[in-house]
Amino acid sequence: MAFAQQREWQDLSVISIGTERPHATFTPYSNEKDVLAGKPSPHVQTLNGDWKFHWSKNPAGRPADFYKEGYDTSGWEEIPVPGDWQMYGYGYPQYTNMEYPFPKNPPFIPAEYNPVGSYVTTFSIKKSALAQEVLLHFGGVNSAFYCWINGKKVGYSEGSKTPAEFNITPFIREGENILAVEVYRWSDGSYLEDQDFWRLSGIERDVHIVTAPKIRIRDFFATPHLENNYRDGKLLVDVEIQNRSSQRKVKQIAEVTLFDAEGKEIERVNKQVIISNEENTLLELQVPNVKPWSAEKPYLYQMVINLKDAKGNVLQSTGSKVGFREVKIANGQLLVNGQPVLLKGVNRHEHDERYGHVISRESMLKDIELFKQNNINAVRTSHYPNDPLWYQLCDEYGIYVIDEANIETHGFGYDEDKTPANKPEFLEPHLDRMRRMVERDKNHPSIIIWSMGNEAGDGPAFIQGYDWIKQRDSSRVVHYERAERGKEFKERHSDIISWMYARTSGIEKYYIGKYPDRPFIWCEYSHAMGNSNGNLVDLWDFVRKHKQVQGGFIWDWVDQGLLKKDADGNEFWAYGGDFEPEDVYNDDNFCLNGLVNPDRSPHPALEEVKHVYQNVHVAKTEAGEIEIYNENFFTNLSEFEISWELLEDGEVIQKREIADFKLLPQQRKTLNIDLNSADLKSESEYFVNFYVRQKETAPFLEKGYLLASDQILWQNGETIAESKSAKKLKTKDSKESITVSGESFAIVFDKTSGQLTSIKNGQSEYLKEPLSFNFWRAATDNDFGNQMPKRLSVWKSSTQNQKITSVKVLEKTKYMVKVEQQVSFDSLQSLGSIIYEISGDGSLKVQVSFDYKDKDLPELPRFGVTMILSDQYKNAEWYGRGPHENYWDRKASAFVGTYQMPVEDLDFAYIRPQENGYRTDTRWLKLTDGNGKGMLIKGQPVFSFSAHHNLTSDFDAGMEKKQRHYTDIQLRELIQLNIDYHQMGVGGDDSWGARPWDKYTLKARNYSYSFDIILK
Repeated sequence: MAFAQQREWQDLSVISIGTERPHATFTPYSNEKDVLAGKPSPHVQTLNGDWKFHWSKNPAGRPADFYKEGYDTSGWEEIPVPGDWQMYGYGYPQYTNMEYPFPKNPPFIPAEYNPVGSYVTTFSIKKSALAQEVLLHFGGVNSAFYCWINGKKVGYSEGSKTPAEFNITPFIREGENILAVEVYRWSDGSYLEDQDFWRLSGIERDVHIVTAPKIRIRDFFATPHLENNYRDGKLLVDVEIQNRSSQRKVKQIAEVTLFDAEGKEIERVNKQVIISNEENTLLELQVPNVKPWSAEKPYLYQMVINLKDAKGNVLQSTGSKVGFREVKIANGQLLVNGQPVLLKGVNRHEHDERYGHVISRESMLKDIELFKQNNINAVRTSHYPNDPLWYQLCDEYGIYVIDEANIETHGFGYDEDKTPANKPEFLEPHLDRMRRMVERDKNHPSIIIWSMGNEAGDGPAFIQGYDWIKQRDSSRVVHYERAERGKEFKERHSDIISWMYARTSGIEKYYIGKYPDRPFIWCEYSHAMGNSNGNLVDLWDFVRKHKQVQGGFIWDWVDQGLLKKDADGNEFWAYGGDFEPEDVYNDDNFCLNGLVNPDRSPHPALEEVKHVYQNVHVAKTEAGEIEIYNENFFTNLSEFEISWELLEDGEVIQKREIADFKLLPQQRKTLNIDLNSADLKSESEYFVNFYVRQKETAPFLEKGYLLASDQILWQNGETIAESKSAKKLKTKDSKESITVSGESFAIVFDKTSGQLTSIKNGQSEYLKEPLSFNFWRAATDNDFGNQMPKRLSVWKSSTQNQKITSVKVLEKTKYMVKVEQQVSFDSLQSLGSIIYEISGDGSLKVQVSFDYKDKDLPELPRFGVTMILSDQYKNAEWYGRGPHENYWDRKASAFVGTYQMPVEDLDFAYIRPQENGYRTDTRWLKLTDGNGKGMLIKGQPVFSFSAHHNLTSDFDAGMEKKQRHYTDIQLRELIQLNIDYHQMGVGGDDSWGARPWDKYTLKARNYSYSFDIILK
């Protein structure tokens, strides 16, 4: 394969040309008042907007002279900046997980296909700006670019997720100026950007021009400290001042002022500085009775830095928010402000369903809102530094952040002789990305952990990176998941053990007791691909059992679906394979791993996350007392409303609020619940539900918003012998059929097929297809990952090819008839039987049995029966777990109660169709028509069910995944009702091999269960 001529974008020794050194994110102002007002600065000129654009398939085809003045771009199209050009019809998005989108041959990129985007825009410069320093700032360009001003080359940069800033003072002129930018889709920098996401390109973040005085604040590092047992604060501010004037040894005054959140001045300090070229000066402020920052209490102070001349005239002002918090590791735990916080986190890619990697403020705020509403207190910026606004929002609203460098080389694997981290030519590119991240983001209190990258092997690059970060910033801890895991490079270079997707058994074996000085925090766990996140409650039981295990980050937050239109112009969420040409590699729907859809509508699993992550817990002790636990670290429960309600057979019969409740963080207390006033019936089932609600309106949390809840079984109902029907039956046992009838109903078994073919009540026929055994479910993404469709195919075959070998009347009286079906299964020696006990009132007791006679059969996907009903019975009401979808291993959030909704709403439309819409621990289920007539299914004692206007086969892709979407599922004029003993759990430890936990698995053995069908 031919490769393009080597240039800077194919030279690992060249990362940038003409760029300024990285610095913290800040906005320059003219004075302190403007800083405090926080309005847009007149010293920042945005260049965002529509730019002229030309797309070329490869470098050879690009308009090489487009940057020259006078070049005619009048025939070019326009494209929004920021924007990914694939989202506007240029080229195609490509999704790949770890496979590089081009052949690996560093530093080279194939010449035949490496698209180039040529951009041109203009901007205006006032005469006064010519006497100042003028900087051109690119927030992020993917993946490498050159820029020119007025036909003159300014510079080059690569590294797509951190800024590139150029001093363009020598290039500008008064009036109109021309900016030309040439962006390469791939470069040698792309070898460090092999993240699991859509491969897109363009100018992805803001572009603006900054004007500043010749003597200016170039950078600052504000480091807060907590002292005197966290009562007082100290702020150290290292201010770097740059002198680009013609004068040398200029006297200046650096002044730092701190204000509280109400605008009250806390302290003002200044220091005289003599500046030749660049000077750093350190200022210290004291804050008595400080209000610390945490995710629970994100209190922010406002810092202002003034640069003054010797006479006290302000030359420049800037500032930032400051949060006083301490992060350290002690006794093997991660401590924030002295407390071993639990990180209830998610990984978050920057993703927009319409704009790809370009994220709006509104989208960021929506994510923060959903975090707060679902008890998510931490985020990992997987796997690159995010837009700077994201950190400001995390500071403001209180989210702990792992800030991750833009490094992943997964496609090389982890072998120490192959990974770029162990290659000298890749050393500086690794370190440069770490430095740029730290320097840009160092003033954000929300960032408590630096991450050096993801899935990039190990080697000197990470050892030296760790050392540099620790030297540059001692106020945070450093993380890298692959550190110290190979044969070499065993010196410590991660402060946290964070093995992704580690099983609890592996953590117990290889971590517990082996790392007394380092905490364990999953950097990725509970892979949320499709219908997933099973056993989350078990994982957090493990976390809460081991004090050094401090949580983790679910993979991941949002399904990375992109909107596309079908042939009829209807939009749908597309995934890998929907855009790429047939000969281009893709990883299909492995980009759909979110707790929310691309539009941020939630998956059912988010309910489970909210419940498992909640910060208040109520449980019944072994002594029979009700105990409440405040899992917060900085919040008293006096800030919440606590209430409870008593349910009798699913209906609320009593409610109480617990007035003026107080409980300190990390404390437990016994609750006195008065149920004496309730007349508890021995035959009824009782639950007590506890609710913790927001007492006062807060950002994203309205007064009364439910933050935590628990359900406690108070009393099991005694089994009451059911009275026998006194209504007589007629039984007709002919050669063709067995018909059992009563006053208004008739039940027919066909002797030829052996099937139950008709259930009639009056003139209403319930059945469209007979009741039959069901061992199968439509494979989930996790099922495909562990080869379930192939491993367990015997159960699908047995479901599809079951045969009723006999149907006969077992017992008959005037008031009751028992009919038995014997069933054999293709490829099995095992047998099944269904016994129907029909009473004179039209009710059927159904006993389902499976007699296991085979050896070494694999686990069952499910054990139950299915039937096809008329679609008129489309109203569902049930007493069991709900209201949302729940499974054997994902049901802690689904409380037992009575719920109702249309059958159509029982579904959940996963982007790739699969098993969905299940409900467990059901006591009874009603399916009725608009007149209230229908069928009641009653458990003996419980069952699980799903009901769809579709067949299982509609959701089932078969042995292999197919390019199918939720929009392919069309509702049918029927209802498939599954009545199950159990269905195996959905799992979620990972999606490439992990199976549901053993305790949520149906091993091959004998099974039986019963339920009643009562005609209404």
